[in-house]
Amino acid sequence: MGINKREFGKGIIYGYGIALKNMNCGNAISFIAKHKDIIKSLYPETEMDDMLGCLYQANKVGSDEYDTIIFDHGMDYFPYIIGLTLNIEYGTTGFLGLVGEEYFDDCLIWQPEYPWEMTDPDKDISQEKLDEIYEKVVNELGIEASPVHMALYYDDFPKNTNF
Repeated sequence: MGINKREFGKGIIYGYGIALKNMNCGNAISFIAKHKDIIKSLYPETEMDDMLGCLYQANKVGSDEYDTIIFDHGMDYFPYIIGLTLNIEYGTTGFLGLVGEEYFDDCLIWQPEYPWEMTDPDKDISQEKLDEIYEKVVNELGIEASPVHMALYYDDFPKNTNF
């Protein structure tokens, strides 16, 4: 699941997650290639080879325009793809990929539904399991990040300083 903060107006999003900093086209290529079947099921109209080719060319010249390339090929922004992929892989609904704008960076957070809307796998996710999942994601993406409890302020709230 992906969230665009504009859909919410003003407020705070709470969760446990990681900042998706220092991303580049190479990171996107690796993640998409590893989870190609899931991503293809989410975006059946996308010409995966064409998109990966564009990412490869951009990576070759050192570009970090992976989000633009992905969006131009009919997919949502990369943090959304990460959240959706994890939810399908683990049978959960709680991973949210957030596209940062002026008040916070791109990030991936765990914010499960209300208890009566949670899936059984959501209910079974412990702090230790979340840490394992985030460690795996950080390694797959080739970034440096540690999971933290986040309070992401948007619109008229002050800039987030949690990470």
